[in-house]
Amino acid sequence: MVWYARKSSDDGKGMNKGILFNEGEHYSRTVEHAKKHIESLGLVWKEELKTIDTKDEWFYFTDWEELDEEEFYDFDGNAYKLCQNCKGVVKVIVEINLCEKCKTYI
Repeated sequence: MVWYARKSSDDGKGMNKGILFNEGEHYSRTVEHAKKHIESLGLVWKEELKTIDTKDEWFYFTDWEELDEEEFYDFDGNAYKLCQNCKGVVKVIVEINLCEKCKTYI
């Protein structure tokens, strides 16, 4: 299975690269999604692009090469964690987070 480091704020899908807004306030997988997000804020896409690589930069393209063991995602945006006991992958469920492999609650 492919794992993803972040979850898109626009469509809820997993992502390993995309556009990061305000240091993690919003994540967009595609330029089209990023443009819609900026325009939803009442801003002009072409004008906001001019802030990239300046002191006023508030969004930029990035990629994540490593997963955070605290939380990572599948493509559908479901969250997972690594069991600290056996290092097995555990799907995060709000009600209960039980590692099926070693029966440890995470």
